[in-house]
Amino acid sequence: MSEQSLGNRNKGGYFLAAVWLTWTSIAILSFARHYFEDTHLFSWPNGSWPDFLSWLACFYPWALLTPAIFRLEARLSLTRKEWKQNLGILLLASLIFSYLGSKIGTVLDFGVDRAFGKPASLSGFLWHLSPVVFVFDEFSFWSTLGAGCAIRHFAQFHSQARQAAHLALEKSRLEISLRQAELENLRMRLNPHFLFNTLQNVSVLTQQNPRLASQMLSQLGDLLRAALRRNVSSETTVGEEIALTRRYLAVEKIRFGDRLTVLVSVESGSDQALIPTFLLQPIVENAVIHGIQCASRAGTIAMRAAKQGDRLVLTITDDGVGLPDAWPGGLDPGIGLTSTTDRLSRMYPGEHEFVIRRLDEGGTEVRITIPFRRGDHSEEVVESEQPATVDC
Repeated sequence: MSEQSLGNRNKGGYFLAAVWLTWTSIAILSFARHYFEDTHLFSWPNGSWPDFLSWLACFYPWALLTPAIFRLEARLSLTRKEWKQNLGILLLASLIFSYLGSKIGTVLDFGVDRAFGKPASLSGFLWHLSPVVFVFDEFSFWSTLGAGCAIRHFAQFHSQARQAAHLALEKSRLEISLRQAELENLRMRLNPHFLFNTLQNVSVLTQQNPRLASQMLSQLGDLLRAALRRNVSSETTVGEEIALTRRYLAVEKIRFGDRLTVLVSVESGSDQALIPTFLLQPIVENAVIHGIQCASRAGTIAMRAAKQGDRLVLTITDDGVGLPDAWPGGLDPGIGLTSTTDRLSRMYPGEHEFVIRRLDEGGTEVRITIPFRRGDHSEEVVESEQPATVDC
């Protein structure tokens, strides 16, 4: 026998036991109320056992008929569109079930009387039907039908709630997996041109300036260890993200020399604010490639973080060649920041801003605004609130 079949049999056994226990409890309570009213004594009256068993005989037929009534209610539910047709069928069924309940009760009562030596007869058994018994049986049928409807809807609600919780859990797990996969992709997406150019510069410097080549390799190793570390979460602190970006700029600083100046300004307390992991490095890399590298003069990249009310504002500016004159606004796919804006949209739906604009004095500014939330740890990577030149 399969586990599923065994489980279904166990459920069926529990259901039948619950049905008999329920009807027995109803019969006992009804019998107790009847005798308390008649005797006014909280004691067991003489000769009550036959009466008690006869009382059970009135209720036990409905314990026997309850499973069939439950199945009938499930097939002819009054909550469906065809409720009028179902109601007519149920009215006819109530007469049949009431008749069966009455006759089964009569047979059980006859057995009780014979067992205790009372006079008993089944004359007129098939056609005799007491109005009081008929009303009781009709009430029992419709009460059982209502209980079946309530239990079925409760079971459906419980099943839907459990399914919704399961789907929510699966969705959460999928989102975590996708977010982790996205982070893995970001970690492995350090611009190949940057790596190739760095290694080529190392190769040239090995002949010209071995000490500088060694320094560049050391900085590149620090950057790769930070970018490829395990157990990366989807969010990090401003301080930690700036530390990673500084490692990247340290390599570029060796390549560009005096042509590149880096400024970092972080308002006190903002270094503990949470931001998406690997948020700043791609933006700074764009500033280097599209701004500083294309300029014929030295350039400066400035990173700033400040709290404004309940918002965190991050700005990355450069004084390079700037955006083209025909800049349409928005995000140019050539800038390569589509994945960054997509991440911001998913993590802060309707609560973030991402703006790229051309500066009047020349250069480009990227401004990101997200909700301010503190992390529980951060690195000491920031000096004062005043901009200061950082030798990476």
